[in-house]
Amino acid sequence: MLNFIYKKYFKKKFIRITPTKFGWGYGYGFFSNYRACLQQLISNHLDEKLIPYVDWRNTTWVEGIDPMKSKKMPKNQENPFDYWFDQIVPENKDRIKLSNGKLDFKIIDHAINYFKDNRLKIQQEVDKIYIKPKKVILDKVEYLYENNLKGEVVLGVMARGSEYNKHHPFYGVFGVKDYIDEIKRLLKERPNITKVFIVSEDLSYIKQISNEFNEAYFMPDVFRRTDESLEYVEEMHHWCNISQKRKNHTKLLGEEVIIQTKLLAKCNYLLGRHSGVFCGAILWNQNIEEVFSIDINAHSTNIIK
Repeated sequence: MLNFIYKKYFKKKFIRITPTKFGWGYGYGFFSNYRACLQQLISNHLDEKLIPYVDWRNTTWVEGIDPMKSKKMPKNQENPFDYWFDQIVPENKDRIKLSNGKLDFKIIDHAINYFKDNRLKIQQEVDKIYIKPKKVILDKVEYLYENNLKGEVVLGVMARGSEYNKHHPFYGVFGVKDYIDEIKRLLKERPNITKVFIVSEDLSYIKQISNEFNEAYFMPDVFRRTDESLEYVEEMHHWCNISQKRKNHTKLLGEEVIIQTKLLAKCNYLLGRHSGVFCGAILWNQNIEEVFSIDINAHSTNIIK
């Protein structure tokens, strides 16, 4: 498909798509950036039809960038998006137009659950055409699925915690107990479920949920909040990106987000609240039959049917 696109647009006129044109200007979480770029991809696909180049330079997904410390951007940055996805990279001689990057809620409404929205179809179609995860990452997804989830009826849980309650209270304020209670309720209502796959950026959530359910599984050796205080992660909303605990952190972090989201997309049921990875699993849906979103009253409701 990429070769086809290259041949079709042989004049090599690119459009540079970036998630830095809204908010504080340095990008946000993985799927906040991803969906902002997807919206621009859709607009280009329907209108200009230039060769898209998704560019996450000058975001906190570049190793070492922390706008809270310095707004001076490093020179000669690599594009983090190229770590995880295959795309045609423009050369110096090519013509490149910069997308305006403005959020267009007619294409993607970033503030709501869009799963019943008829715009989801075009989002999924354009996503499949232009965004190609690298084979090495997809191979890791398949390995984990084959060895841990295949043959099971799986409830995928995206248990978002940490700073999310403070910065997104309009989506509801929930703790780990809310997720545990809803998992128990769904296991009673869907007795065919044989496995619970847990995703969370908070290790304490992983431990508490997995301790409640013998059939639980979570991806090991993934970066999660451990000794970071609540005060710190609430103040530094980009705390996940600026950790100094390992080498090549943001590159690994992006890969871990993709793998876990792809695994959620392979589950039979999905539980969570409106958040980036939760939306990403729906976008990449492969097997999901029902989606349960915890509402403001901490009771999950099916938002697909």
